[in-house]
Parts: sequence; structure tokens; C-alpha cells
Amino acid sequence: MITATQDDAVAPDSVVRDVITRTPALVLQIRPFSKTSHIVTWLTPDQGRITTSVKGACRAKSAFLGQYDLFYTCELLYYTREHDHIHAARECFPVERRDGLRNNWRAAAAAAYLVDLTARALPPGHPHPELYTALTWTLDQMAQGSAPLNLLLRYEITLLNSLGLLPNWALCPDCHTESAAWLRFSLPEGRFLCAHTPPPHPRETVISLSHTTHRLFTRYLAPHRAAHAAPASSNKNEPQPNLLLGLSRFLGIFIAFHLDVSPNARRVAMELLYTHCTQG
Repeated sequence: MITATQDDAVAPDSVVRDVITRTPALVLQIRPFSKTSHIVTWLTPDQGRITTSVKGACRAKSAFLGQYDLFYTCELLYYTREHDHIHAARECFPVERRDGLRNNWRAAAAAAYLVDLTARALPPGHPHPELYTALTWTLDQMAQGSAPLNLLLRYEITLLNSLGLLPNWALCPDCHTESAAWLRFSLPEGRFLCAHTPPPHPRETVISLSHTTHRLFTRYLAPHRAAHAAPASSNKNEPQPNLLLGLSRFLGIFIAFHLDVSPNARRVAMELLYTHCTQG
């Protein structure tokens, strides 16, 4: 990232001069601001989630036409505002368009859910470089045709880890044996319950999970540590959708419980992905 003062023109001491910031930025949301302008939410490696106004973006001769869209990674220049959270975009140009997502509407639905989840879950202005890397890699793989369901679940786990909300996935060797049909998990405490832990409060939300769900979650904990440096794994080596159902349901419940996000977007994306998998 490169920063510089806006101009060398002399300004009164009472006026805070803007700083121009240059950074790669991934488009998370685009909202109308006026008849000709947009408000765009971006994910950047060094500034985290930021929001910019793009004035005149919809005008016929605008320099911004075709330069950004959902899922694009752009080179963004913006004026940093010191007293509010909406910066002013100066210019941008696309670095990675991910056109493959515009030819596969189910992958596009999964990608749209992930960028919206990221925009809603991250606080503004807090760097998450590992999450920026994970999301760009995930969208790249979806655009190239990799199984979107597996990528979606892996990214959700990565997001929880980045936010410090990853559940304690350790099992008790005495209580959580294969002979136990189900594992009892406390949502508020984020851990499994057993005879060696305090009993849950009567009103505490407890769900039951299978050993298969535990094994899949453990398997999906590792991929993003090296995934963005390696090619996508073959879809043939991925678990079948029916095996992923338990993990998908658990993540949906856990995310809805711990993050202030609506479950509707996730529900729609999952319905599309599972319909495709069962029909295929």
C-alpha cells in the first residue's frame, strides 16, 4: 500500500487534508447512493473492510464505468477521510474480474453469500490480511469451476477463526468415544459437553452432532493454511453433499448464534447448491 498527501497546495490549518491511499481491494457490496453514484464496500489486505463513495459512477462518460463490479479485485485509489467512515474513491481499475462466476449462477450465489457475510461480519478499519487472502483464493477457485459447497464451508471456518470465534473442537477421550452415538455441543460456550465439564444451564442452547461432522470440521480446519498456495483439490476427492449436510447445518446454526447476520442469504445459497448436487 502506498500513501501520499493529496496536493502541495497550501490549506488553512483548520482544514484536515485528505490522504490518497492505493491498495488492492475486493468488491463486497455495491449500493446506490444517488441517481449517478454508488456506495461500495471493499475488503483490503491492510485496511480491512472500507467503504467508499463513487461519485458519478453511473454517468455515461464516467471513468468508473466497467472498472468495478461484484467479485472484482481492483487497484483502488481513494481519499482517506479522518472524520467519517466513508472515503471518496478517486480511481480504480480491475485486476481480476472472475468472469467464471458470471457463467455459473450457483457458484455466483455462493460467492455472493460469502462477500455479503464478510461485509456484515467484519468491523470497519481492522486489517485481516489472512482473510483477504482466503476470500480471494476462494473466489478464484469458484470462478475456475471448483465445487462451491466445499469452498463455502471452508471459508466460513476461516472467517470464524479470523474473528476469534472458532469453537473448541477438542474431544474428551473418555466420554467422546466412537461408541457414543452423538456429541453434545454448547453453542454459548463453543465446546463439547461431557461428564468432566460443568453441566449446561437449563436454558443453554445445546445441539447434537455426529462423529462424521466432527471429522469433517477437523479436516476443513487445515486447508486454508496452505490452500491459497496450492491448486484446488479435485472435486472427486471432496466429501459427498449428504456427508457435508451435518457440517453445513452446524455452521449455519453457529454463525447465526454468534454473528449478527441474517441467515436468509445462506439459506438461499445452500438450497441452490444442494438442489444442484442432488439433481446431478
